[in-house]
Amino acid sequence: MRPILILASLWVLFSACLPTTINAQTTANEPITDAGLDSIVDKKDNAEVIITYLLEDKKELHLKTDQKDVIDSSSLEKELGTEKVKENSEKNEIKLTLDDPNKASFKMNVDHEKPFLLTVTDANEQEIFHYQFNQPEKYVETVDDDDEMAEESTWTKTSNLRVSKGPIIEHEDGSSTQPIIYFGDYLQASRENATIASSWGERGNSRQNSLTAPNSGIIYAEEGSSVKAGPDAPKNHIYTIHYGDSQNKDYGTGLLEEELLPYGAPTSFTSNNLFNYVVKTDNSEKPGTSGPNKNGKSYAMYGLPNLYYRFNPRTGFEEQRLVYKQKAFYDEKKGRINPEITTTIKMSFTKTGRVITDITYKNTGQFPFKDFIGFSNHDLSLNKDGQELTDTNGKKIGNYIPMRSLSDNRGMYFQSPNNEVRTSFYMNQDDAPAGWSARSAGKSFVANKGYLYNPGLLGIVAARSVTYYPWKKGKAPSGKYFDDNKHRYNFPWTPKHYPNAFKDRNDTGDKANMRGAGGRLGTNSESDPNWDAGLTMRTKSKTLEIGESVHMQYGTLTDVPGSTFDPVVEYDNLGTEDNPQVLDLGTPELKLKGQWYDFDSEDVTIYYAIDSDAEEDMIKGLFHHGTQTTAEAQRGDFHSFEKPVDLSGLSKGNHKVYLVAIDSDGNESVVSEHYFKLVKTADKNGGPLIDVNSPSSTEESPFAPIADTIHLSGTWSDKKSNKITSLSYQVDEEPINIIQTDIKNKKPGNSVSWLIPSINISEYNDFEKHKVVVTIVNEKGQSSSDTFYFQHIAGRLNLTAPETIDFGSLSVSQTAGNPVSPDLKGGRIILDDFRAPGSNPVAVSLAINTFYKSDDKPNVDGNNGDDEDDDGDNDDDFRLDREQLLHDVFWEGHHATSKNVLVGRTSGPKNEQWQQKTDFTNDIVKNLQLSFRSNNNGSTPGKYVSDWTWEAVDSVQ
Repeated sequence: MRPILILASLWVLFSACLPTTINAQTTANEPITDAGLDSIVDKKDNAEVIITYLLEDKKELHLKTDQKDVIDSSSLEKELGTEKVKENSEKNEIKLTLDDPNKASFKMNVDHEKPFLLTVTDANEQEIFHYQFNQPEKYVETVDDDDEMAEESTWTKTSNLRVSKGPIIEHEDGSSTQPIIYFGDYLQASRENATIASSWGERGNSRQNSLTAPNSGIIYAEEGSSVKAGPDAPKNHIYTIHYGDSQNKDYGTGLLEEELLPYGAPTSFTSNNLFNYVVKTDNSEKPGTSGPNKNGKSYAMYGLPNLYYRFNPRTGFEEQRLVYKQKAFYDEKKGRINPEITTTIKMSFTKTGRVITDITYKNTGQFPFKDFIGFSNHDLSLNKDGQELTDTNGKKIGNYIPMRSLSDNRGMYFQSPNNEVRTSFYMNQDDAPAGWSARSAGKSFVANKGYLYNPGLLGIVAARSVTYYPWKKGKAPSGKYFDDNKHRYNFPWTPKHYPNAFKDRNDTGDKANMRGAGGRLGTNSESDPNWDAGLTMRTKSKTLEIGESVHMQYGTLTDVPGSTFDPVVEYDNLGTEDNPQVLDLGTPELKLKGQWYDFDSEDVTIYYAIDSDAEEDMIKGLFHHGTQTTAEAQRGDFHSFEKPVDLSGLSKGNHKVYLVAIDSDGNESVVSEHYFKLVKTADKNGGPLIDVNSPSSTEESPFAPIADTIHLSGTWSDKKSNKITSLSYQVDEEPINIIQTDIKNKKPGNSVSWLIPSINISEYNDFEKHKVVVTIVNEKGQSSSDTFYFQHIAGRLNLTAPETIDFGSLSVSQTAGNPVSPDLKGGRIILDDFRAPGSNPVAVSLAINTFYKSDDKPNVDGNNGDDEDDDGDNDDDFRLDREQLLHDVFWEGHHATSKNVLVGRTSGPKNEQWQQKTDFTNDIVKNLQLSFRSNNNGSTPGKYVSDWTWEAVDSVQ
């Protein structure tokens, strides 16, 4: 007998707490009949669904579907009893008798792949609710006002987690460091075949990997090694900064809760107060919240998150973006408010190695969201090489350590007691958190009411209130809250009078704390006990109207001092290319305020220059000389500076200040850049004046866009006119676009902000310099214009290929079967070439590896996939035990001698387009075929998978 085999799944590598509330109103004569979809939990073979109900009249519900065999009736019979389940397969209907007075919900299994509509009615066939299962999500196409469809052409969607690398910093002692970014746990993000779906699998009541945790680490290479060799090289190390992130060697911790074991970053996550619409708090100042990892709940996560990446040619580094949706309830009901939030988390690098995280919460539902608050939750831990950092005696020193102020509202840092590693959180970025607290953390899989009040019974039971994270109250060091043996608070408790995040929705936490650099946060005394270190940030509480967004941004920087250390200089409120600081023309000086630190030298000098970073110009501008003691250097203490620099003689327009620090050992910092613009305001006798302030651009240094839209903003002023008749823009010689008309000039002479949110530049897909002229006209006919220049710059290749290719179900024998063509499942093979014009042609190749029987383990096959000639030297133990399926490759109808196939080439050198797109999909569909055969012992039925590698390389024809 020939076994039936399912062949699928190809991995792609490029080289270039509470049930749903049933809401109903009734009178004494109107019994309640209601039901709701409580949870959907995706399993290996199906989805587990829980439906809650309240039936005061007829104890019956009818389940109707528009597809056959999508509800497993046997699961209902097991749950309710055979006599309670009546199935009519011809009508796709199941009638349920629900007369058990002790139950208010039931569980059933449904198909988790086929799209189908479930309609639930009462005994009288009146619809209660309906829900569309397995519907492809479309929300990822309209993410945010600042990141809409126009940017999708530069982002690549991926089903696999990934690790992106930042700048390599070389040190004088021969060591080097490189920051990295990823979502969730590094060990999962760096694992081959680590899909989002598998990472999002069950883990008790939680998820395997907390994907909404935007994480970063740093790879450190000792002298004689290279960070490019990765963290597993003999002289290399990896440091991470969150509990459960690359902490696999600490698994045997004895924790009772599976969900809290130290993997998958389980207690770091992004959240909001959507749950307050499901279960309302008893105190509006402390709304209910839910972690996104609470399994099966729509208010936690609605469908799978979506991951994207792209190369940013302005910084030279890859950045990532995660997008996911949350909805208060799965099903819509008349009269019930059902808000929906789409969250976008973007991580990127600066040229100096700081990681910038920007979180956008957007109301994508049909209802305004009253008093919305977004949270970013971090359970901090300094980890090294797979475990919490230890001292020379093996004592853990990476958690339960003090968190300290960066001073001047910059943020906070936490540092290992042996000064081996330090991570700083900068919360003075654009769209900085409205509040942040260096306290403890919460659980990503818990939903809570926020504040629970029980009035008790007069004279019998006392009134009682309970608060939950992030409003949980601090406690005295005793009882279950405190570990006397270790002299520290148990997770997640904090000292009395210090909540483990915020007192209420208006509390700014440590943001208003004016302690100096190094001052301890979360308590008033250095001698107070430690607690599980954590950081919670929040947005301002505000009503989010339909379509409205709120942003929150912060930066992180991890330092590993090593034996020698380059000084670091940081400028507060750094003006960027996208958002420069704006000053009036004639401003005599620019005040530079920031901090420096150095882990070894006691003498540091800071230099500056304006509009030039040439060494001879920098050395001329002596800005600040600082000293520190030996002890301060060993700790890497922060030292503030605040001094003005002369702006006299500078013309109207864009400028840049460069800062560099040089210590007494000759070590130099990375150059820090601050963008600013000088603008002229209208005078009494002249007409209006307008300036384009953001992004920064000049004719000599045009802005380099990385998307198909540009967002422009600026200011205008007019001292004489009471009304502006028009605000318009014109791209090159194209028609003029009117943006606003009849604008009231309420305070003549004052600067007024303007915004053009989206200028489509997709037709300027070239490397030419273009201009946008923005013009303002007042009621007297007087006008003013400012010109914004943009020009694409060369980038790199970006190859996109299907992450799953299917060869269907077929029977095989020891002789080769008929060649089979692949089903790409709608995927495409697209090469986007952003290189300079004239660059070499590109060849796309495909390496087809061995097919192994699927056992849900990652296939880390590193050979060339040649079944006949594979000597097995590269196989690991588990692969030797896995059953193989042999195959032959056919290309253009001919038997291929190699499993490495040349798919195709681009036609000639790179053309004049910035983004040159070549589609190789048809080359695969028309030319590639595989024939399959079993080995000498036959093949057992099952699913066989293979990892395929796509590669794009220069190919001189």
